[in-house]
Amino acid sequence: MPSLGLKNSVKSSVLSTPGIIRDGLVLKHDYIASSVVPVSDGAAYFNNDNDNIQFSTITLDSHGNGSVVFWAKRYEVSASDTVIGNVAESAEGQIRFQADGTIDFESDTNGDTAAVTLNVSGNNYDWHHYAFICTSGTLSAYQDGVSCSVSSAGMSDDMTLNVMGGDGTDGTGSNYAGYLCNVGLWSRAIADTEVKSIMNKNYAGLTGGESFNLISWWNLDTETNTSGEAGTGGVKDSEGTNHGTLS
Repeated sequence: MPSLGLKNSVKSSVLSTPGIIRDGLVLKHDYIASSVVPVSDGAAYFNNDNDNIQFSTITLDSHGNGSVVFWAKRYEVSASDTVIGNVAESAEGQIRFQADGTIDFESDTNGDTAAVTLNVSGNNYDWHHYAFICTSGTLSAYQDGVSCSVSSAGMSDDMTLNVMGGDGTDGTGSNYAGYLCNVGLWSRAIADTEVKSIMNKNYAGLTGGESFNLISWWNLDTETNTSGEAGTGGVKDSEGTNHGTLS
């Protein structure tokens, strides 16, 4: 199952892999709080071995208005790495890194896929913030707060999402390899000015209307039980009650 990061004195660099201490299922490291490193005390770590975090299905209105944001740091590049998806692979809804450094944003309709050309290649193993915003069914995307080129941006279907770190649970899905934190989903199109503000915040830092129509937010910095309380086996949804289960 994925490891969850907890803050300690081990320092990281924006140019190299953080120092790591393994303690059972816990990955401990510290981040430098700046505009290019997530404002977080840790992150979920996926080892590309079918480990994932499952949550109750969220239907993102991608053919209407909806938004997804997260911080990610890849450590291994395969043919495709799904960051957020659906455990039923036939559902198709997913946000997926491709080996060429682009990202696919795919609704539940298999052929309904937008291709996002990143401003900085997703293969460079650094931390980056990603935001995907559907406005009246048209996708826009941002990397580190800067707009990216999107082809086939029209969405004609929703996305049903219920897993972080891959798609499918039988080992055949495209599993994510790397770190993930500060994952947020909204039932509205967040503004570009909000993207630049939100990228430097965890849940506690959201201000004003930034949490308006926020569906769920997972900091992914601390392991909890599956009800979001102190314990093991899960992660807390800070906005609602859709707490994740480590698998």
